[in-house]
Amino acid sequence: MAFDSLMVSREVAPVRARVVENLRGAIISQRFQPGERLREKDLCELTGTSRTSVREALRQLESEGLVEVMPNIGPVVATVSPQAARDLYEVRASLEGLAGRLSAERATQEQIDRLAATVEQYAQTSETQRDVLLALKDDFYTSLLDAAGNVEITRMLQGLRARVTVLRTTTLSRPGRAAETVIELRAIIRAISSHDPISAEAACCAHVQAALNTALQALSEEKGVVTTKTI
Repeated sequence: MAFDSLMVSREVAPVRARVVENLRGAIISQRFQPGERLREKDLCELTGTSRTSVREALRQLESEGLVEVMPNIGPVVATVSPQAARDLYEVRASLEGLAGRLSAERATQEQIDRLAATVEQYAQTSETQRDVLLALKDDFYTSLLDAAGNVEITRMLQGLRARVTVLRTTTLSRPGRAAETVIELRAIIRAISSHDPISAEAACCAHVQAALNTALQALSEEKGVVTTKTI
């Protein structure tokens, strides 16, 4: 499989931020697999940058939960366990549920129209176009959080974003998941359009629950065990 270059343009400043962005993208796209060792020398060659830049980038990605430092081994791509996925999605459900509730109370018609347009574009995108689907999902949540009008929810969800995106990449690889997502997002929009905060919160939580169940199935199949749990 051909991969895009990870080389960092030295005309773009700051270099460290570009290294973080490129390595984060490589982890999310699974170019670097869970558990894979991240050798500084190799990353310097791949990015065309110094060890200092790579080291700082790895520290940033460790703070995001995408990299972990193993004793006697060094940095490796973090592996998401089923329990870690449950913990992450419990927090995500609470925050996104609240965002849905606030959006139903505060959203303007323009914001609702923007949400609906994004979902319809998502519905028309092939499930093989994972990068496009991921970008559209980000657009949907950007609009949802804008409608919610709460900067603290946005800040906290941003802290979860990288790990959620890794799991979202996994769930989107499951046949039929993209179509299910469209149904779930349309339910969220209906509730927001009706200015029904209780239904909007429930629809957001239901969407996260469905994503969690899909992620758990994918993770457990890797281990040969099937497990599910309700948030």
